[in-house]
Amino acid sequence: MKKLKIIIAGFAILLMSASAFADKHLQAALGDEAPRLVIENDSTTLSLESLKGKWVILSFWSAGDAESRMYQNQVSTLSQAYKHTAAHQPIEIISVNFDRSKQLMEEIISIDHLDSDMQFHIENPSEIKSIRKTFRMNEGLRTFVINPEGKLTIADPTEEELKKLFA
Repeated sequence: MKKLKIIIAGFAILLMSASAFADKHLQAALGDEAPRLVIENDSTTLSLESLKGKWVILSFWSAGDAESRMYQNQVSTLSQAYKHTAAHQPIEIISVNFDRSKQLMEEIISIDHLDSDMQFHIENPSEIKSIRKTFRMNEGLRTFVINPEGKLTIADPTEEELKKLFA
């Protein structure tokens, strides 16, 4: 009986170790390939994979997270300021909203004068949880820069880092 308990305990430890190892590979880290993400809005279905060859600013935000909302405004302002300049590489700005309702997101987009074309809303709590885990957003929401090769290069870029991308 004692041997059986030891074998069961050893097997449980082995399973937990394998599970932790697998989860680690499903989560994004700087320098890694951007995780698979497919999102849609009223007019577009978009995958990060389809944006290879372009710089991508992927921003997760919510009206209830003041820092992420301010960041949306900063990225939007910079992109508008540099919209007509000759950037070295195309830049796509993708905003993923986690508000409890799409209507709230739309109201904030209108109030803050954000570009609605590349705004995507995710309301499903399990999908939000999965995305938060995959992109390692344990607390708060984040913004990532993905290079043309599809790798995560910067997390929560500073204004200066963003200006370098747009210039």
